[in-house]
Amino acid sequence: MYRIIVIGAVITAKHTLRKLIEYDFNIVGVLGHEPSLKEKVSGWVDLEDLSNQYGLNYKGFKRINDSENIQWAKEKKTDIIFAVGFSQLMSEDWLNMPRLGCVGFHPTHLPKGRGRAPLAWSVLEQAKGTATFFLMGKGADDGPIFVQETFDIEEEDDATSVGKKIEEAINISLSDWLPQLKRGIWEPIQQEESEATWYGKRTAEDGIINWNNSAYYIDRLIKASTSPHPGAYTYFKDEKMIIWKSSLEKNIPIKGVVGRVLIIDDLKGYLVQCGTGLIWLKNLTLENNLKLRVGDKLGYDIEDEIFKIKKLLKNISNE
Repeated sequence: MYRIIVIGAVITAKHTLRKLIEYDFNIVGVLGHEPSLKEKVSGWVDLEDLSNQYGLNYKGFKRINDSENIQWAKEKKTDIIFAVGFSQLMSEDWLNMPRLGCVGFHPTHLPKGRGRAPLAWSVLEQAKGTATFFLMGKGADDGPIFVQETFDIEEEDDATSVGKKIEEAINISLSDWLPQLKRGIWEPIQQEESEATWYGKRTAEDGIINWNNSAYYIDRLIKASTSPHPGAYTYFKDEKMIIWKSSLEKNIPIKGVVGRVLIIDDLKGYLVQCGTGLIWLKNLTLENNLKLRVGDKLGYDIEDEIFKIKKLLKNISNE
């Protein structure tokens, strides 16, 4: 029977580990990422509790390529490593270690959407959602594919709901593939390189809202930036305001100044004019007990702010 190590940091790794346990694979070790600031890792989960529950040999790590981790794994004489749900790049020591290879996971329809922040980008673009398990190599997400399970990302979906859909797709895809793997079938299919696309890095600062953009784009940005991500944001009365939920308004015949609150509704939230179209905002995080009212304006008017700063600097220089 295959000797398997599981490496991971987030919920996708936990689902993978559960499925391998369910199909009674020989898991000889689990490496769980234990970052210094767990709250900074989107969707981080503890793999130690599940490992202990099933009597699995567990080891925590901060940097996967530390020699002690590599030595620990080499001693397991593994056939397959499942490296699922963590962002650190693995050295060639890992890729060359297992007899058959390292299995990776990516939540896009590879070869489309290789690279960084795939959940946020998929929600932003409302692309086809997919759970993909593939054979890892030296390139980024470019190895041959074992199994893919696709699903639709609807207009109302955000990063939270798509994350749940990815979890469901993982369970379905592994239920399809693991019985074959247990029978000794190891036949990954090469990706079509001519169809490959890539996503670049996203940071918390990429969640800032430009109210001159269309309501559709701002709605997608808010949905892409919501939990487990840091949230989309704007500024109101010199305070940062994080927006966790939004929806488009397509029927009310009203128009206002871009960025201004036009209507407040107890159920729908705050209706705001965008560059084109209207958007409802809900679930706001706003400091100092500030409250939005009809007529309030969100964001900064850049030229006015530059004028204020220049006037302030001029006054200081004249003192």
